[in-house]
Amino acid sequence: MKTLIIAPHMDDEAISCGGLILRRGEMGGRVRVLAIHGRNYGFVGTVEQRRSDEAERDDFFAALGALGISRNSGHCLMVREGAPAEAGFYGLLGPIESELKSYQPDEVVIPSADDLNQDHRHLNHVAKIALRPIAIGPVTKVLEFCALDGRVRAPNHFVTLTRSELDTKLRAINCYRRERRHLPSPRAPENVEAQARVWGAACGQEFAEAYVQTLGKE
Repeated sequence: MKTLIIAPHMDDEAISCGGLILRRGEMGGRVRVLAIHGRNYGFVGTVEQRRSDEAERDDFFAALGALGISRNSGHCLMVREGAPAEAGFYGLLGPIESELKSYQPDEVVIPSADDLNQDHRHLNHVAKIALRPIAIGPVTKVLEFCALDGRVRAPNHFVTLTRSELDTKLRAINCYRRERRHLPSPRAPENVEAQARVWGAACGQEFAEAYVQTLGKE
């Protein structure tokens, strides 16, 4: 199986899909991550911003490595975050369609339409345009990862995790030095683990990630 993760920001792949990435690799599948937005950290157009971009990319590749993905299987478009109207639909649609055409995935994972983050919602909309039935190609499954904040729809697809897999996911999250969060943030490691326990309980396991299957061929 070939899986394409379309992540709004570098770190969303680890926080929301780290377990799925590990599981697909354990099953002999291939995973590619396309991240869209690079963060500005208040250094727009400066030398500091370029250094910040390089540091964030380093963290991105370190996180992918922790999850068993090679450097060549990750890419970020570095679109400015927080301004989806600036990027527009076609500014993102073209690169996503090109990725789908060149990689030919069987499975695609996208952010939730219910997330409070506008970059996530915008990407969900654009990705669904790219994955419309007439253009879906070999894709047989499309999953939306459940939002960490905002309204969460009832998931219909679970990826179960062992204690070891959850620990590996948490190590990948911690690769993002500037994006580390502390309680009570939903992205704090303690709450990521707590959410994994909740989703695990929902499917009769100790830990799990939850998704909503939204599009794709049966």
